[in-house]
Amino acid sequence: MTDINTFLKCLPFETERLRIRQYRLTDLVETLRMSQDPILRKWTLSGVFNDEEHKEYVSKSSSDSPKDFILEDKLTGAIVGEMTFHLWTAERTWEIGWLVLPSCQGLGYASEAAKKLIEIGFGTMELHRIIAKATPENKASCRVMEKVGMRKEGLFKQCIPREDGSWWDEICYGILAAEWKP
Repeated sequence: MTDINTFLKCLPFETERLRIRQYRLTDLVETLRMSQDPILRKWTLSGVFNDEEHKEYVSKSSSDSPKDFILEDKLTGAIVGEMTFHLWTAERTWEIGWLVLPSCQGLGYASEAAKKLIEIGFGTMELHRIIAKATPENKASCRVMEKVGMRKEGLFKQCIPREDGSWWDEICYGILAAEWKP
């Protein structure tokens, strides 16, 4: 019940305002801005993608083993961001994440989509635990984690190397199935 195929069978699914679906190869042009906006990508480990890296990313995300999914406005079909949802390092534990275009930030899209993914994770996939990670400086993501019922589990000091030779701290949030309130 906890493999990617189980999750893919749930797609697409909708919230009040959003649709979460798998990437398509036809999303290449429309998603380019998510891959190449330095402000949007400043919190991502992969950083800004060049054109070829973006093409590879969309191809992988369109395959049978994706980790990232399109987040689109249900009424207009416009892409507003993406959600990450994939197996983490432990059985029945998945990681969740989000990336929302700057023009769509502050509208509650990340928390709305995250709540739905948590519902599917615990309600359909029978997961034990869902985690999310961010740098402590990424206050908006930390607020989303708290808003969807996750609790702070730990701070890992200087655990992620950066291209400039510095290190990022990482904060981890989590929620257990036993803590989830549908």
